[in-house]
Amino acid sequence: MSDLITVSDDLTFALANRHFAYVFRVSPEGILEHLHYGGPLGEPLNVQAHHRRTIRHVASTFQGGRHYSLSDTPQEYPGFGTSDYRFPAVHGRNADGNTVFSLHYHSHKIVDDKPALKGLPSSRGGRSQTLIITLQDKLHQLRVRLHYTIWEDHGVIARSVRFKNLSDKEIQLQHAFSTALDLPSGDYEIQHFHGTWAREFNAERIPVPQGRFVADSARGTSSTAHHNYLAVLQKGATEDFGRCYGTTLVYSGNFAISVERGEFEDVRVLAGINPFNFHWRLKPGKSFTTPEALHAFSGAGMRGLSAQWHGFIREHVTPERFRDTPRPTYLNTWEAAYFDVDENKVLDLADTAVDIGVDMLVLDDGWFEGRGDDTSSLGDWRADRERFPSGIPDLAAKVRAKGLKFGIWFEPEMVNPRSQLFTDHPDWILHVPGRVPSLGRNQLTLDLSRPEVQDYLFEQIDAVLSCGDVDYVKWDMNRNMTEVGSAALPASRQRETSHRYMLGLYRLLDRLTEAYPDVLFENCASGGNRFDLGMLSYMPQGWISDMCDPIGRLAIITGASHLYPLDVTAAYIGPSPNHQNGRISSVRTRFLAGVFCAARGVSLSEADIEAHRDEIAAHMAFAKATAPDMIGGRFERISSHGNEIAWQYTTADEQTVYLAYFHILSGPNQPFRRARLVGLDPDAQYRLDDGWDDTLGAPIDGEPESYRGDALMHSGLAMPQVAVGEKSPGVRYMPDGDFSAQLFVLRRQPG
Repeated sequence: MSDLITVSDDLTFALANRHFAYVFRVSPEGILEHLHYGGPLGEPLNVQAHHRRTIRHVASTFQGGRHYSLSDTPQEYPGFGTSDYRFPAVHGRNADGNTVFSLHYHSHKIVDDKPALKGLPSSRGGRSQTLIITLQDKLHQLRVRLHYTIWEDHGVIARSVRFKNLSDKEIQLQHAFSTALDLPSGDYEIQHFHGTWAREFNAERIPVPQGRFVADSARGTSSTAHHNYLAVLQKGATEDFGRCYGTTLVYSGNFAISVERGEFEDVRVLAGINPFNFHWRLKPGKSFTTPEALHAFSGAGMRGLSAQWHGFIREHVTPERFRDTPRPTYLNTWEAAYFDVDENKVLDLADTAVDIGVDMLVLDDGWFEGRGDDTSSLGDWRADRERFPSGIPDLAAKVRAKGLKFGIWFEPEMVNPRSQLFTDHPDWILHVPGRVPSLGRNQLTLDLSRPEVQDYLFEQIDAVLSCGDVDYVKWDMNRNMTEVGSAALPASRQRETSHRYMLGLYRLLDRLTEAYPDVLFENCASGGNRFDLGMLSYMPQGWISDMCDPIGRLAIITGASHLYPLDVTAAYIGPSPNHQNGRISSVRTRFLAGVFCAARGVSLSEADIEAHRDEIAAHMAFAKATAPDMIGGRFERISSHGNEIAWQYTTADEQTVYLAYFHILSGPNQPFRRARLVGLDPDAQYRLDDGWDDTLGAPIDGEPESYRGDALMHSGLAMPQVAVGEKSPGVRYMPDGDFSAQLFVLRRQPG
């Protein structure tokens, strides 16, 4: 591996590979000045600076220096109070009572690979190098270490910050971002993703305004309201054109990502823990480490940016044990029984699971002591002896004896007021003195900042998993934080509670995943309320949304795909009429909306399964047969005309190409549509495979049996016509009616 990080004699630093170059230098005053972030450079150490030292009327100059103002200087980790009036990366209160810190270059070192972050999830190293720059405020003895990691094979850079108080007096951190990125003036747009329950990942694109745009969460989760991912795009960027800069966090709690256009048109991106309601007391000799931030760059549009993210997340974030492992198909008990589950019903559903050909039965909510509805028993993780007299380990063994895997649902972070746990330990919840705690889904939030709460939850879950017959855990979390306070912390540290909660959660997940490395954990938080790279570091797949209607899910999957590869997501065929929006749709469309997820299953009543048994069995057979294909492949957003969406998925070996086409509302005299595929071998032949689906039929008159790759990319594949009534020969049609879907499978031919 060649050097990824180079340093000149005059302290210019370059992190560069074939995907990008990132360059900064130390100014004569000791300030880290940013020079370049973008396309790769042949001589990155010789890149020209975007800014010049010049007279800025009415601008303050840095510590009396002539023609040098930090207000127009691109910086690597800016502070406040020494001539830069933009929002800073760090802000705190020093021993003198003011908030002025001035961080100057002290030293640097380069290490092979990538150090882990203590107590926090972070991306893995491998074919990487890390630059550690030490800055210091000599007056107040604050040491700040900036970590930069670059990989040989990815267009991603990781950043984090470690503070240490070297003085004998307390320093109070009021905010401490993980990264700062100063881009030169230019026309940019912001792409961010907002939503709410069952409407996650709505993409919005706006011009970068004068002032600050902030996407954040103060809910205790990374949230559905604003996802902790944001991209700054060259104006007019498309899927395959334009410079694109993406930023996200390996963190699951309160966050903020801001974009600020300054008075001189420069653009600053900050990302890290939300400064709102955050305050960390840094005692003498103590350290504080920020969560990891990730930046990705593409000069080839949003599709190129997504490709950078997808490859990196697979290789360096998702747990290695499951990275290349096909996921089991499954039947979930929720829509079949809801809370009314017992041993006999579960075993009957296991027989149904065998009959429709899935790999695993998942026992959802309702199995533990006293749990008849959502008002009681969370926290009492013991099997209800009336309904499960033999206990969960015995039930798991009986299910596995039928040739199935066994999975189970937990919601460990919550407690109902009607529970033995709350009766015994009312101080174990997040709460503040003198206030009646708010409820969310009849729940209170356990205080995971407390080691005794972490230990209790580990012991309860361990008691179930230790039988050795549990293959899968669905980890749910259905509530945002309120009355955020901890009885275990003094009054002066209450604003540390939210972050300490996350550190406690990560400690618990570390213990569980180390104790049970072969258990497949799935992250769920009312759907996508905590779908992020922090949780993905422990759980290789997530439940992206509670929206199970296929049409409602199309925009969610499209939005999430900008950051996440679909092999970290799960989907199932849910009920119709849909429980979230009442829409009626076919089993076929419900399956195809999630066909490119790695984990695919069924959650239906036995009556619904019986009514569509053969079709469901056929879909599950297809899901099992294609499970290896859905790991490590390339997902592409091909087109969206509002009423029509097309997605492409190409397998990792590039031998099979899947094209999913959705037509939402039917109408008369529809235009002809073509889907232009991407990333194919232009000289190869691709044959349409009609074997999976008898509704597709054999090639129609005039349609070739195989297509050249260049024709599929530049001319495109004709999509089925939408029409009702009489059909014309020689024309391929969509299934009649609204909400129809079709899947094309193209096999690359030998030679």
